[in-house]
Amino acid sequence: MRQFMLTLGLALAVTLTVASSPAFAQSSGNFTYGNTGSTHCQLQSNGNITGGQPCESNCTLDTTTGAITCTGDTGSGLCMGNLKAGIKTNNGAGNVFVIRPSAVIGLLTDVTLSSKNFNSTTGISSASALAGVDFSVDVTTGPAPGTPVQVIPSFPVTYASRFVQISSNLFALLAAQCAADPITTPTGCNFNFTESTVSAHSFDWIVPTLTSGQYAVVVNWSSSLGNTGISRALTCVGPVNFTVNQNKVFHFNQPNVPNQTNAF
Repeated sequence: MRQFMLTLGLALAVTLTVASSPAFAQSSGNFTYGNTGSTHCQLQSNGNITGGQPCESNCTLDTTTGAITCTGDTGSGLCMGNLKAGIKTNNGAGNVFVIRPSAVIGLLTDVTLSSKNFNSTTGISSASALAGVDFSVDVTTGPAPGTPVQVIPSFPVTYASRFVQISSNLFALLAAQCAADPITTPTGCNFNFTESTVSAHSFDWIVPTLTSGQYAVVVNWSSSLGNTGISRALTCVGPVNFTVNQNKVFHFNQPNVPNQTNAF
């Protein structure tokens, strides 16, 4: 009985050694990163967001004519930024990049209803605000402009987005009571709603089937803003960090296949 136990223990030790040996023989690869520095988005006690890279759109009311005028980025896509880094792959098959942009995102959506501005046909006053930030990754080979390589996913990913809207027929029903006194109530009756958020986000992009060589990695972000009525929309980005890891794929499994057993 004692001899059987020793034999079993020896077999177990050999099994563990064989199973673990491939892990020690394999290494990952290169690493690089980028960051935007120390500027960062901060949420103030009054709901304003400061710092970072701001992008803002404002729609304001002319209290005399009731007209709405919008300024800033109203969905034109002009609020954009990017970070760049270079990385070189090792020799051999199975090279992949894992790219992870991480960012603090701030969103502010501010909407106001006013008796000075409502649809005379429906009697409804309405305002809305949209604020969002999308990230994408581009990878090319060699020096600029380079040749694009496959990136998964190949489309922008929304890190944060918010839409708010308020509407009411209150001012049409109370038109006489909301008639503005030009001294005490120049804006008439109004209702305001503001919502602000600051949070951190990240996502992984994968670049498969790489060959040996030099690659340029670019992380892009852009803000989307939209307003109607009396409103304000703002996005804030920063700080942004992104890391690029070169890894080796040693077990070529089929992705997204249910109940697949990984073979070691």
